[in-house]
Order: sequence, then structure tokens, then C-alpha cells
Amino acid sequence: MVADRRFAEEFNDVEMFRYCEQCGRCSSACPITGINDFNIRRLIRHVELDYIDEIAASSMPWFCAACGRCEDACPNGIKILDITRALRARGPQDQVPEIPPCIKAWPAGIDVPGYLRLIAQGKNDEACELIMERAPFPGILGRVCTHPCEAACKRGEVNHPIAICAAKRYAADKAGDLSEMINTVAEDTGHRVAVIGAGPAGLKAAYYLRKNGHRVTVFEARTKPGGMLRYGIPYHRLPEEVLDKEIEQILSLGIELKLDTKLGDTFDIDQLKQTGFEAVFIAVGAQLSKKIPLEGSDLPDVLWGVDFLVQVSEGKEISLKDNLVIIGGGNVAVDVALSALRLGAKNVTLACLESREEMPANPWEIEMAREEGVEMLYSWGPKKILSQKGSVTGVDLVRCTSVFDDQGNFCPFFDDTTKTIDADQVILAIGQASETEFCKDFCFLDDGGGLPVKNGLIAIDPQTQLTEMTGVFAGGDVANGPGTVIDAIAAGRRAAISIDKYLGGDGVLKFEKWNSECAASNPAYDGKREPGFAELKRVDPPILPVSQRHGGFPEVDLCYSDEAVLKETHRCLHCDLEICLAKKEPVSELENLD
Repeated sequence: MVADRRFAEEFNDVEMFRYCEQCGRCSSACPITGINDFNIRRLIRHVELDYIDEIAASSMPWFCAACGRCEDACPNGIKILDITRALRARGPQDQVPEIPPCIKAWPAGIDVPGYLRLIAQGKNDEACELIMERAPFPGILGRVCTHPCEAACKRGEVNHPIAICAAKRYAADKAGDLSEMINTVAEDTGHRVAVIGAGPAGLKAAYYLRKNGHRVTVFEARTKPGGMLRYGIPYHRLPEEVLDKEIEQILSLGIELKLDTKLGDTFDIDQLKQTGFEAVFIAVGAQLSKKIPLEGSDLPDVLWGVDFLVQVSEGKEISLKDNLVIIGGGNVAVDVALSALRLGAKNVTLACLESREEMPANPWEIEMAREEGVEMLYSWGPKKILSQKGSVTGVDLVRCTSVFDDQGNFCPFFDDTTKTIDADQVILAIGQASETEFCKDFCFLDDGGGLPVKNGLIAIDPQTQLTEMTGVFAGGDVANGPGTVIDAIAAGRRAAISIDKYLGGDGVLKFEKWNSECAASNPAYDGKREPGFAELKRVDPPILPVSQRHGGFPEVDLCYSDEAVLKETHRCLHCDLEICLAKKEPVSELENLD
């Protein structure tokens, strides 16, 4: 049998396979028995019966999470994980995953296992630097990321996924002075790039382009940078000081920032090119409220979701009445509800088309709203806003029986069931829109014509972010549609690569070091699990008690303690190192077990 050299010693006694009594304790203990037809007993039996090649060539060994629970349960002490790893090493290379599932699920491809290991070793500065190679907003993302990496985390098959997002936030909060790493840039290329929009996509592109030695100027229409990070996310989720710190770190590379300068108003694309900018990246975001025609929506006490959040961020005085009804089921609606409570609203009701399971808002944000007293009305849509003498008195709702059609497209259907709820004020928070949604064929017109618009978005090549205008790229919400912060960051990275190539570079982003052969820097990894490793429970970070959340915007999700984060990061399965073990040279002398 072929096995990795690292495990050769474990296979010296070829009688090990005969020790199995087929008692079934390993399969009973295995957290994924029955999933993908996986069964530890059958795997061991097939090895015994010399079906080694068949098993090794299948994907079955890769179903195993290598948690060690089966070994803890085995009465004869069989090292079942070593058998699994040996089968992986024997199998064809096309069965070996390219990257761990957590990295694959994250649009920007951060080396998640790598920074978890560094945190577990107490190396917070190095962990933060590793994160910033792919995402220059570790503290921001550690607070607002939707963490798709956790949904993909293989540890979730064992018991609970690693708290990856909270660990990222810990690394950022605990890191020291990273200015040397941050301010290291390549030799000046002399090329000039204009980035329009200081949101996550624009800042990410600017960061990488400057790192590659290009001269970058960022143009921002508002009085402060940050885009929807600043104007769309309430401070109880993302404190302003965290946002300011990480934006300043990016600008400290030598990026010029020009505020109160709006594309199509104070300048146009042709003017940028005439003043020496060779490439332009448009990342103006979706910073307007999506609107629908609704009877009563023009009343004075009817507000729109994104506009409301912007006013809150700008510190404007907002008069809220006692009975507030919010229409919408996304993150904008939930953020509006939670912000309204902090501004003194007494009774907040949120009505949405979707069922609880269908709501597009983050599940943990919905639960927070419920904890804080927001009344949730699922599967109800607005019919009209009621009023008397110009003042809002209530909202007529109609029951929504389905939100999507058979093809999964948004196509709500209603029955004849209606209900009326009292309201003094209504906020319609049904999503975000960009200025391009109001353009018919072209947007940002100039003497050269304009940028083509398709379905309200700037038309681009999805791979390169290039528009039909020479040297002009676009990305983020204005080109890809409203998405998450990490989607915008990924778009900024793609644009930076394409712009670098357009300017004559190789498209390789400098100072990105991670690659799939990461085990080379971890030669001591042997894959052994201490007894009880599989039973280690998730350790969540602390949160602010509900009784302390209102009357201001104190941060709700708090930072790990040093002790707690070590316990949590120690739970990582190190899927990247497991992959690398399978790529090691097999041991020929173990070809034949007979």
C-alpha cells in the first residue's frame, strides 16, 4: 500500500488492519457517517479486503474531516486517521482539493487556516499582516463580513464551524504597529490611475495598485471616505474609529484623496484622461434608496431606508415617533430597525415579503432585532400607507404567499388576505440603488459619449471589470449589483489585476505570498489529534447585554479575550495542511501489504 512518508512508521505492522473487530464504535462516533455514503467501518473493511486502489481513487477519503473522534472510540487503538491519510496519498492527484473549503468560499481568498494558526501561536501581528495581503480591512471585515467561510468550514461537519470572522477581528484589534508592512510598495511605475469612489471596492483597488507602484488618486463625492461602510452600516456594528483607522492605513501608502468631487458633476472621465490619468476605475457604489410606487409614500412621515441610515451616520437630528413601521427584509431594513431603537423609537415593527427562512438579512442580525424587541411580521407586503390630515395613521398589508417563481426569480404573489397595523411613521427599506439605475442607455455622459448601461448597471466584462470605454474599468455595486462588502473587495482586486496588465504589468499583485503549498512552512505538522479534540466546543466572543445597547450606538459584538481566542483557534482542522500531506511523495516499500 502507498502511504505518505510521514505515516510510514504507523504501517510497519501490516497486521494493524487485522485488529479491527468491526464493532462499529468508530462509525457510531463519526459525525459524518451516512453522509455522501461515508462509513468508517466499510473503509477499514475495504482496506482489509484489498480494495485499496478502489477506495484511494474515490473521493471517499476526502469526506473524512480528520477530527479524531473515531480513534478516540476505537477499543483496539487503531490509528484510523493514518489509514485515511495514507489512502489520500495513494489516490490520484485530481482527487486532492486545490484549496481548503474556507478559502474557496471567500471571494478574496484570504489564507484562513494560516492566520488562525498564527493567532493560536500568539502571533497577532503576523496574522493581521497575512489577512491584509488579501484584504486591507481586517478590523472592518471582522465586524461586518457575512463570513461565508464559516458556512463552508469543515469543522462544522464535526460539531460547529470555527468563529473565523471573530478571530479576524481579534487579530486586527490586538495587532501592533504594522506601518512597515503596510507602507511597503513596489518601485514607482510612473503610471497614474483614477479611482472614483472611496468605498470598499475603490479603496481595495487603490491599495493594490499603489502597492504595485502606480500613482493613485481617489475621488469621492461625499465629505468623508468609506462609501456604504460609513453611510450604510450603523456604528453599533462598525465603530467610526475602526473605519477611520483602516482607511487612513490605506491612504498612508501615498494615495491621494479628493473629497466632494462627484463624477458627472465636478468632473468627467475625459477630463481625467486629459490631465494624465491612463486608467480609471469607477466604483461609486449603490448609495441611494431603492424606491417603489406606493400610495402614501410621499407623506412627510415616510422615509426611505438608505437615506435614513445616511442621515444617522452624518449625525443629523432625526425625529422619530412612537409607532414606527419598517417595510423590508434585507440588511438595510434590519439596520434601520436597530438604529431606530437607538434613536428612541418606542415600538418598532418590521414587515417583509419573505418568510423567516427566506429573509435576505443576515440571520444573526435578524435574531439581534428580535432580542431587542423588534416585532417581526413575516410574509406581508405593503398595500398602501394610511393617513389623516397629512399624518400617517397606519399601513395596509397584504399576505405574500410566495416570493420567488419556479425559476428562483423575484416574483412575489399575494392572496386576498389583508391586515391593517397602526403607525405614526413608516420607513421603506427595500434595498439599495445606484445612480445608473436611472440611466436609460448610458451613464456619466461626456464628450466621448458615455458608459453603456445594462439593466441599471454599468456593462463590464465580468472577468476583467473592463467597460466598453478604453482604459475605463468598473466594479462593485455599480457594475455587479448590490452585494456584500467582501463581494466589493473581490471586485476591487479583480480590477487592480486588470488595470495593472492594462498599464503594462504582469497582473501579479505584489506582496501576496500565500499559495496552496503552505505546508512547506509547517514541516512539523504530523496531523495527530489529541484525545477529545473532536469534542472541543465553539467558543463565541462576548456580546453587549441588551439592556446596555440603547440610548446610543455602543458596539454590540465585542472582542475575544486572549484565553478564549486561543481555545477557539485551536479547534481548526488545518485542512490546508491535510491537503499538503496528501501531495507528499508516497512510500514505495509499502506498496504490498500481503
